[in-house]
Formats: sequence, structure tokens, C-alpha cells
Amino acid sequence: MDMVGVVYASRATKEMQSDDIDRLLVSSRAYNASVGVSGVLLYGRKQFFQYFEGTQEGVDDVYERVRRSSLHTDIVELENAPISHRVFNRWFMGFSEVPESVLQKLSQEQWVRERPWMEGHETTSDGLRRLLAFIDESTVQQGN
Repeated sequence: MDMVGVVYASRATKEMQSDDIDRLLVSSRAYNASVGVSGVLLYGRKQFFQYFEGTQEGVDDVYERVRRSSLHTDIVELENAPISHRVFNRWFMGFSEVPESVLQKLSQEQWVRERPWMEGHETTSDGLRRLLAFIDESTVQQGN
């Protein structure tokens, strides 16, 4: 089965509050799982940076949903290409701000556990390297 990976960046239409992020986490995880898509969504400094992967059909479904979302604007596609295998087997969300809820804290902990594997993985794409750079830049700017 052919797999595809997509990376994009966008700007939040408003500052995301803790409840907004929790709703996004629950909704995205459920929908993405229903169409067999996994990946990671990072949020910080009123910006989103997302990588998601799956079959072409699943990725197309998720990407259409992403494009229709009123939570963000100025979507810039950075990569949309075939991949040889999944990098993420589950769906994660990372933050450059301190998570405020238990759900956000657990999501951040999953991201932190998976990240070292991604950095050392020889098949990391340009898009995933950009994703890692985004979170590194956010961390440096916040003095973490």
C-alpha cells in the first residue's frame, strides 16, 4: 500500500486556549484514527506545524479537513510526497508552551519520548527536519 507524508505550517486565527487545544486533540485523534492517518501537530507562538502520514485516501481526507478548519489561516505546504514507511504509529501533539491540562501533558510526554528516535532515524525527510527545527526554535525563544 502506497504511503504519503504531508508537512505544512499555518497561523492560528486566534490564540489557542487550553480548552481549545483539548478539543482539537480529541477531535483530531479520533478523526485521524478513523481514516488510518498518524502524525504530529505542534503548536506554539500562535503557529501550527503538522506532519501526517497514511494512505493517499486517508491523507487526502485529513488534508481536506485541515484546509476547511477555521482555527488557522495562511497554510503553507512544505512537503507532500510518498514515504517508504510510517514515522509515527500513533498521533501526537507537541507544544512550545507549557501544557495546561492533563490531556496536553500526556500528549507532550508522548512527543518527548518519540522525538529522539526521529532525530536519529536515517530516513527522516526534509519536512520532518523542519518540524524538529520548529520545536527547537520555539524552545530557544522561550528560554527552555
